[in-house]
Amino acid sequence: MDSGRSPTPRRVLAVDDDPVSLAVTVVLLEAEGCFVLQAASGAQALDLAASDPPDCILADLRMPGLASTELARSLRKTAPRALLLAMSATPPQQLEGYDGILRKPLSPESLRAALARRPVAVNGAAVEDPNSAAILDPGIFERLRRAIDPDGLEEVFSVFFNDTRERIAVMRDADPATVRREAHTIKGGASMVGALQISRAAAAIESGIDDPDDRSRKLDEMEAHCRFATIILRQRLNP
Repeated sequence: MDSGRSPTPRRVLAVDDDPVSLAVTVVLLEAEGCFVLQAASGAQALDLAASDPPDCILADLRMPGLASTELARSLRKTAPRALLLAMSATPPQQLEGYDGILRKPLSPESLRAALARRPVAVNGAAVEDPNSAAILDPGIFERLRRAIDPDGLEEVFSVFFNDTRERIAVMRDADPATVRREAHTIKGGASMVGALQISRAAAAIESGIDDPDDRSRKLDEMEAHCRFATIILRQRLNP
């Protein structure tokens, strides 16, 4: 089960240095019922995301200063729970850090699909999130898919995600020894199903994070990876 938030983000931060593009993006988002925050630069986006974390961040890829992958990495730390989408007139084939890419000019249909966390059409074809392979290992997934029927495979992942979320909840208030033990268990399960980012986050926690705020942020990150891996799993099971 998800964190309880509506499947469609309602608080969206739109980031674009072009005022016309930003205005159009805002109008389209508001037409989808979103409350929109606006930023004209990557630096301004970071400030807004830190003071008023949004459900979703929609950022132009090519802006002066902080932008593209560097901006994505900074936003991940500032707003780890947010759905992070890129916008570009010429979307790259591969892009690290973002959960999806939208072609400019935006269309209501593609924007609606992205906000609903469905595959977005780029160059006429539906594509997976750009860093899906980094979240859910495609090789391990294929091996599991060949060995287990679709319903059984979905159940395996459901058990894993539910167990992981329960252990994350325990770790938020546990003593260091319990935190390391729970993280070790998550790491093992994540490795078995190919949940790469969850495994890495668990390994970082298992190695020892003394600062409570840092540990909390890493747990938030792990929860976000669970959410994104669930989305990617649905896409792969229902292409």
